Amino acid sequence: MKEERKQSHTYRKEKSLRKNPVSIRREMFNSENISREANEILEKFDDIAGNVRNLSGKQKISLYGAIKNLSHKLTDERNSRRLGYMNEASSISAYISYFMWWNLVRMTRLFANLPKISFNSLTKSENPVAIDIGSGTLTSVIALWLSRPELRSKKIKWYCMDLSQTALAAGEDLYLSIAAKKLSQIEEGQAWEIVRIKGALGTSIKEKADFITCANVFNEIIQNNEMPTDFLAKKYTNELLSYLKDDDSTVLLIEPGDPHSARFVTLMRDSLIKKDYLPVSPCPHAKTCPMSGRTNGKTVNSYGKNAKWCNFAFDTDSAPARLLKLSEKAGLPKERAGLSFILAQKSEQKETSRQNEKTFIRIASDFIRLPELHKSGYYACSQFGMLLAVDENHIQPRNGELLQIKTPENLTERDKKSGALIIHI
Repeated sequence: MKEERKQSHTYRKEKSLRKNPVSIRREMFNSENISREANEILEKFDDIAGNVRNLSGKQKISLYGAIKNLSHKLTDERNSRRLGYMNEASSISAYISYFMWWNLVRMTRLFANLPKISFNSLTKSENPVAIDIGSGTLTSVIALWLSRPELRSKKIKWYCMDLSQTALAAGEDLYLSIAAKKLSQIEEGQAWEIVRIKGALGTSIKEKADFITCANVFNEIIQNNEMPTDFLAKKYTNELLSYLKDDDSTVLLIEPGDPHSARFVTLMRDSLIKKDYLPVSPCPHAKTCPMSGRTNGKTVNSYGKNAKWCNFAFDTDSAPARLLKLSEKAGLPKERAGLSFILAQKSEQKETSRQNEKTFIRIASDFIRLPELHKSGYYACSQFGMLLAVDENHIQPRNGELLQIKTPENLTERDKKSGALIIHI
């Protein structure tokens, strides 16, 4: 039944493309862009982790309780947890078995669907250098290896930085175990070079990097910080950029899709733009973010009642079956996987306010029922601000999808609830 609905959806999509003004569609989390061999790794990641960690049958059974305990430490008990909690063997195994696995699912889908220019700083450099801040168990590095086969032949030197040497060591073992499987006929011994750095953001590294990643780090750094978040965004932007080469460098920040984290990503975006790093994804423009999550007693744009924050999500029904089963047994089922992120590249040219016949919009919600119109709609981001895209032609875009549409001639009608400009697609 589920497959029939999927086929019907595809048919409706193809049919609608022949008669609606949408000319380009690019999904954000399309799992079909992940190779078969990478999917096989994801499906059986628990076997790989168990072998690397040398877990006994008894230890595997005890994982369910350890995962639940670690979940408490990362959420409701995070203000009282010990700084070195990730040096504990039980915490590392629980983290890898559940949280890392889910993060790999999120990141591989995201990375596989980013435009090719996102990785120009790595592909164009003869000896590319990358830094992963707060690397933990090298989740970002492994996700990039799995999702971007064109990068596997590049001799990338990765500086992986974290406070926990235990986590870094476990992550390197996992990466080497996966790379050793010779994905896409990569020659043995041609894996990326991993340099472990014990330390936090600000720790000195002897080489300047072409590419820097920072995933699920700032939500922990800022949670107990009393300084204003806009001040922290400027401070940490300067610290990140101090690691990078002056030209053709790239910054990739990924955080959970909650309002607080998403707000901080938006502030980092603003700071990066002021330093001439223009957003490549998800933003279809470099103007003020219309989904900044800012309230301050007011709404983002002085219309409506609800401030929107920039985050994207997908259903987990196609996630690895073993991971879904593990999540159920641990009492932490997950129906949706989401995140907030910004990928920005150094550019000497400022974005101009050119008006073109075509414009890109980024879908930033699931479908919204519009009873008064007997139709559905979607919130979207654009150079004109936040949009409510009314789906006139049953396009049914997915959360996070990038659409190219004919630039609207009239942008005066606003949605009373959100204040978003109304367009029709």
